[in-house]
Amino acid sequence: MDFSLIKKYFKYKSKNTNAFQIISDEIADDLNLDLLFLKVDRTISKIGKQYFYSKFRIITNEKNSLFNEYQDYFDKNCLTNVEIELDKLNRNRDFEIIELIENDIFINQKFLNYAKLSLVFLCVILFCSFFVTQILFLLIPLFLVNAYYHYLNKNYVEYYNLIISRLHKMLAVSENISKTKAFENEYKQINIKKLRNSFWTSNATEQLAKNEFLIVFWLILELSRIAFNLEIFGFAKKVTILNSSKKELLSVFEFIGKIDTANSISKIKKEYKTTEPIFTELKEMQLEAIYHPLLDDCIRNNLKIIKSSIVITGSNMSGKTSFMRVVAINTIFAQSLGFCFADVYKAPFMKIFTSISIQDDIYDNKSYYLDEVLRIKNFLEISPDFKLILIDEIFKGTNTRERIAISKSVLKNLNSEKNIVFVTSHDLEIASFLENYGYQLYYFSETVHANEIKFTYKINKGLNTKTNAIRILEMYNFPTNIIDESYKLLG
Repeated sequence: MDFSLIKKYFKYKSKNTNAFQIISDEIADDLNLDLLFLKVDRTISKIGKQYFYSKFRIITNEKNSLFNEYQDYFDKNCLTNVEIELDKLNRNRDFEIIELIENDIFINQKFLNYAKLSLVFLCVILFCSFFVTQILFLLIPLFLVNAYYHYLNKNYVEYYNLIISRLHKMLAVSENISKTKAFENEYKQINIKKLRNSFWTSNATEQLAKNEFLIVFWLILELSRIAFNLEIFGFAKKVTILNSSKKELLSVFEFIGKIDTANSISKIKKEYKTTEPIFTELKEMQLEAIYHPLLDDCIRNNLKIIKSSIVITGSNMSGKTSFMRVVAINTIFAQSLGFCFADVYKAPFMKIFTSISIQDDIYDNKSYYLDEVLRIKNFLEISPDFKLILIDEIFKGTNTRERIAISKSVLKNLNSEKNIVFVTSHDLEIASFLENYGYQLYYFSETVHANEIKFTYKINKGLNTKTNAIRILEMYNFPTNIIDESYKLLG
């Protein structure tokens, strides 16, 4: 699936909204949000996909009562007629409708000026023909020149006309959906009469050209458009209306996207075990049976913290990072979509910050360590809002001695009154130090039988002193002398 198309509405909206938080590309990558979208998306229309995706990345703290009403309505009703209508907006070209809303279309003034001049010539020729009949022969070269400009213009406007025809389909679908009583009130607030009247010709012409029985009518229409430059004038009129009606177009777009997304959420809640979030004004988090929808048969975990942050220790592959992603993803769903994958979710409304999947960037001449430094500097900024901060193996891109010293200082200062910090670490020294500064200690563990390590993926309270790095080397048949020497050096 081409995410550049799906993200078009998100990118437009992120530049034109005062949201509580826009989830950055770095955070989205850390949390694998694109993969999660593919897993849970149940939308039908392309507009719905774009709108639903934006809900993953744009968090607002304003309640949308209509959106919640639509979800409740779909929870109680199977609306096959609405789904049939939404499916009419399932062409790839529908991804581009948002471009008509975002960008002005420019009229080719050269073509329009010629069309006006041609119309004057036509009137002059017709008027003079009453006195000199032979002057009507000038209509032939005028028609040929008109045809030249007509097809030049057609090449210019073809792309836009294709999208405008889909825009007309969007207007028709919105009107049909509004016939369902639950959706009619919002639709009535949108003034689309002039839009509907202006764009119907794009769709009608397309249908005439496709129908072999009506091709004669299309030919007559085409000759008329050449003779009077109707397409040049018509396109200019459509563009003028379109450029002045972006607010109405956006309202129709979001009306459809909202309905499709509400239907999708209703389906998700029927397929997965979910709960409604409880938001608090305190620094606390209560999670019961929380899980990751991207992982089949995901182990569910419980966590309760009050006025504290947490350090998670544990061996490699035990589930530390995955658990942080579970918490962050459910926080996004709770705050943006009104449900989460758990039995209980209770937490403050928070901005989300992550430092998980950092890589060296040779193109930007940035090292892993520098990228992490710049991210964590942002975490330290004072904010009136609660923040959920997730850090995986803090400062692992530098030497051990400085890493431990810097990590202690940074994490101590991050744990403020409004910050809930989740940090994973293999350094027991860091974990023990932070226990004295408002951090609770948790760990993930595993069991070893013969040559097999089994992970429980259950979070436990306390500190994990077990390691498995050398054991994994043994399992994958590293040379015996390396294994023996490693244990000896370990002491």
